[in-house]
Amino acid sequence: MLLRASRLLLGVCVAAGLACPTMAQQSPPAPPPQQGLLCDAFTKAGNGDWVAKKDVMVPGPGGMALVKEGVPVDDEMQERLDDRCGTSKVLRPRQV
Repeated sequence: MLLRASRLLLGVCVAAGLACPTMAQQSPPAPPPQQGLLCDAFTKAGNGDWVAKKDVMVPGPGGMALVKEGVPVDDEMQERLDDRCGTSKVLRPRQV
């Protein structure tokens, strides 16, 4: 009985020892983008869509996502940009 208990204790210690270094090596979560930086990366087109002014990483439901320059964002991100940045950054069409 004593031998069985010592083997169990040894097994628990080995398992805990293997788990600790793994937990220590996890990278920290990415910080959320600052509000000003997010607003500076987008402009509101004449049709009301938010469009990326440059390639930018934005938080999404599955993690960070790349939005390429000139590409409008999805409806959820449109609403988030409206809430954060307002509607003052409207890009006017050029007059020829």
